[in-house]
Amino acid sequence: MDVVPIIELRDVTKRYLMGSIVVEALRGISLKVMPGDYISILGPSGCGKSTLLNILGCLDQPTEGAYLLEGHDVSHLDDDLLSQVRGKRLGFIFQSYNLIQQLTVVENIEVPLYYQGVPERESRRIAEGLAHQVGLGERLDHKPTELSGGQQQRVAIARALSNDPAVILADEATGNLDSKSGGDILRIFDELNEAGKTLIMITHDEKMAERTPRVIRLRDGEVVFDERK
Repeated sequence: MDVVPIIELRDVTKRYLMGSIVVEALRGISLKVMPGDYISILGPSGCGKSTLLNILGCLDQPTEGAYLLEGHDVSHLDDDLLSQVRGKRLGFIFQSYNLIQQLTVVENIEVPLYYQGVPERESRRIAEGLAHQVGLGERLDHKPTELSGGQQQRVAIARALSNDPAVILADEATGNLDSKSGGDILRIFDELNEAGKTLIMITHDEKMAERTPRVIRLRDGEVVFDERK
């Protein structure tokens, strides 16, 4: 039985109208992501990385082409349905952590579960388990201001895992961290992939990309390199 790609893009384009000028951010991108893939998407500023991430993350829609997530076409869903897909099937890790400052570690991890209607006791059990998984079991009641950058990113990783996503999308996830903290975060990514999670990292860092089994390079909105090691 053939394995269905977890993600498939078919000739995806994305155009923006800026005044009277049409900007073509993505130019006919086609690619498949298989379950368990661990991918770096590389390229210089303005190459289309952020636009591609927004489409993969159901934060935006392609102008043309199709996006299939777990075999379902999500290319032209309305905002409410896209939000449901994001909440149930995707996990996001951002460079700026995007934590809620007034909430504790465990409460931040619980946020996606709250929106999914998970009962409070079950939500707390999941969140505490994930906090322990990322090495923050002793920090459950700390708030983001009481944590280092690396620890805050660990909270963000645990939060991204809380809904058991099909795909984890990381956008320059180590960009604000020192080399040691960044290395710790990448080791967590490695462990998640070894456990079967599908990860896609957006990065401009060649060294970061060296550790992923598959590298995709973008230039001027097109895939110019796609290789598995």
